[in-house]
Amino acid sequence: MSREIVVPAGEVISRPKRGGLYMWALAALVGALVALVIVALHGVIAYGQFIAYGASPGRLASRLVDMPWWNRLIAPMVGGSLICLLLRLGISVGWGASPRTFGLQDVVHHRRLRGTIRATTLTLRDGFLSAITAVVSLAWGGSAGREEPAAHLGATVAVLHGRLLGLDVASRRLLVGMGVAAAIGASLHAPIAGVFLARELILRRQRLSALGPVAIAAAAGWLVSIWLMGGRPVIVIPSPGVVPAQAHLAAIVALPVLIAAAYACNVAWTRAPILAAKAAARLRIPLWLLPLPGGLALGVIALAFPQVLGIGYEPLASGLNGNYGAELLPVLALAKIAATGVTFAFRWGGGAVSPSLYVGAMLGAALGAVAGLVLGIPAPQAFMGLVGMAVCFAVLSDSPFAATILVLELSGSTAVGATSLFCCFVACMVARRLAPLPADETSQTLRWR
Repeated sequence: MSREIVVPAGEVISRPKRGGLYMWALAALVGALVALVIVALHGVIAYGQFIAYGASPGRLASRLVDMPWWNRLIAPMVGGSLICLLLRLGISVGWGASPRTFGLQDVVHHRRLRGTIRATTLTLRDGFLSAITAVVSLAWGGSAGREEPAAHLGATVAVLHGRLLGLDVASRRLLVGMGVAAAIGASLHAPIAGVFLARELILRRQRLSALGPVAIAAAAGWLVSIWLMGGRPVIVIPSPGVVPAQAHLAAIVALPVLIAAAYACNVAWTRAPILAAKAAARLRIPLWLLPLPGGLALGVIALAFPQVLGIGYEPLASGLNGNYGAELLPVLALAKIAATGVTFAFRWGGGAVSPSLYVGAMLGAALGAVAGLVLGIPAPQAFMGLVGMAVCFAVLSDSPFAATILVLELSGSTAVGATSLFCCFVACMVARRLAPLPADETSQTLRWR
């Protein structure tokens, strides 16, 4: 995550010189190609988890619970060793003395495409090397998500078309938005959320009426991904059913707890890499060697809480289904915060989207169980877990619309979407108050690693 300020350039973004059917057709092509790359990325991660742990796709947590303790401890250390080699390779190709994987924050910071393409980290070499590092991290138990590496890789693939076709800067910026929207649509099966996320983070000065190509790219990415994945959902979300009025009130009452947890995640995951880098400087340890002790730390966490390693969508769905006790859910949320902090601090690859959804789901489900006991109604764990997911993601990315649309697409529930819309806007307003911008700053703060 990153709390740097994105300084506006004071420039006026002109419309792409090539418009109409040309950009729309290019958007469909970009969305399909990005989806192919993202589905391949998902497949390689699943295959890596099989090599590292013998886990079937989407069943890493179940496999870790059944594995002997020594295997849980050693496997992340092996992954850390591989990541060290990849980061050292990154130094050789120009990543500098502080190598790390790239993500959505890099796309946002360089969305104006100033200078050479090499300076934006959107070259194919940087994009694929960073994606390979993220694959190793997530396959060997890194407690992070695949959405941010997917978004960076999608933007890299998309902007390549602008370079090959000699398009103007405005068209290339639109291509970056297409790549991010298509990647989110393909990775989470949420094309509308991908469009809103691209609008709120990448194309901030673009009118909604001009986002037709971005919508086409997101829809194409979603269609190709569900076709290649056989229609399987990314996250098996239980239906919240009929939500009583008391549950909506309980979600609003529990909102301060969710905001505090989301803000704590934001601060912890932001400062962890800084503190680790300072400690490494004092001990004179090269930063590219940090993944090795990070693997040991993740292995130790896995001894007690194997459910927090990896992407975490399987235990997330179990928490929403009520398969964990109310007393275990907040413990898993705290363990996930710690494991993700270790992942970021020791320069393992991955992003913060999935961990934020995990933490929000676990805390929301726990609060739902408490609300059910207090109000005397069936515990609305799925409903409040989904609201918690939206709040945590909204505070992380400062994009309330995208967070609301994401849980709406995942759950298919209007009740969830309506309550999440209110809670996400309140949460983002409170988070901005907690971290106010300077008086002369008019841009938004990106709460991203």
